[in-house]
Amino acid sequence: MVRLAKLFAVAVFTVGLIASPIYADVQWNTQSFAEIVERAQKEDKHVFIDFYAVWCGPCKRLEKVTYKDPKVIDYLNSIIPVKYDAEKGDGKILAEKFRVKAYPTLVLLTPDGKEIDRHLGFLDPDKFLLKMQDYQKGIGTIQYYKAELEKNSDDLELLHTLGMKCADALLAEEAKEYLGKIIKMDPANEQGYTDQALFALGETFYSTDAYEEAKSYFDQLLEKFPESKSFDYALVMLARTHHKMGDEKQCLDTYMQYVNRHPDDPKAMNSFAWFCASRKIGLDIAPPIAKKAVKLSNESPGILDTLAEIYYAMGDYEKAVEIEEKAAAKEPEDVYYKDQIIKFLKAALEASKEEGKHAER
Repeated sequence: MVRLAKLFAVAVFTVGLIASPIYADVQWNTQSFAEIVERAQKEDKHVFIDFYAVWCGPCKRLEKVTYKDPKVIDYLNSIIPVKYDAEKGDGKILAEKFRVKAYPTLVLLTPDGKEIDRHLGFLDPDKFLLKMQDYQKGIGTIQYYKAELEKNSDDLELLHTLGMKCADALLAEEAKEYLGKIIKMDPANEQGYTDQALFALGETFYSTDAYEEAKSYFDQLLEKFPESKSFDYALVMLARTHHKMGDEKQCLDTYMQYVNRHPDDPKAMNSFAWFCASRKIGLDIAPPIAKKAVKLSNESPGILDTLAEIYYAMGDYEKAVEIEEKAAAKEPEDVYYKDQIIKFLKAALEASKEEGKHAER
């Protein structure tokens, strides 16, 4: 424990040294959301929000690629850009308000704080600029596609585009209206939209806590379209749905179907292992799967982190620190891994204190 205490002190000091502003070129606003909207109204400027998570790979790509592009920097600094960690503090509260379901979620607001539209996922600099500038002009938004659909209410491509945008915004009933029409019009999936519609509706109702309805859509997709590109994702989401519904055995069995379909894919194994670690379930079967993923990935830092999280969930904090140190050594500039080490060391010290109290008794 003396070693762990020393490591904890060193880790805290190291993070303090490297924790410089991540986005030095984009002038990210740090005011409260109410103050940001007030400023936007006064200056008649749009507001751009990036909802991210510290562990999110596409979020890091945005940081390293898109937000370093001079044209993107100029654009964002011409409006009011703000970033929120969607899993902490005010960011978590705002993420719930804006119905954020995935990271990164990029939202553009009017000067009075109303959402124009959003995008989920990474965008390279050119696509980022085109999309945000189009949104400012009212092009490619939900309202834009609603107007287009009025001209041809049976256009499957338009129904798909509009339905998917509603699903991204967690507008469940609107998504059901448009995507449900696709399912009725093309039950055999001849145009290739029906399986996507089923998955999107399942994911949307899952994200709005309507688990029975979500399960029905995932079940339909898995039964009717086993060759769908969404099949694997549907298996994973069905497993997560079983977990939300309290059926741990069915959850693990379903997730393992996905893993067994990809016996040499470290990403599939990592997905399962992380799920188990973060929910503290399946800890008897997750470690060997995570170890295999580490080996197949040539000790990828992200997958090492998953293995460390498993040991953390099992209460083996020293092993968790040992593995996380390997991940941190591979990406020394990434504060996330150092924060993880601190988390594990804190847990180890707390556990040691508890052991000391019991020993005194």
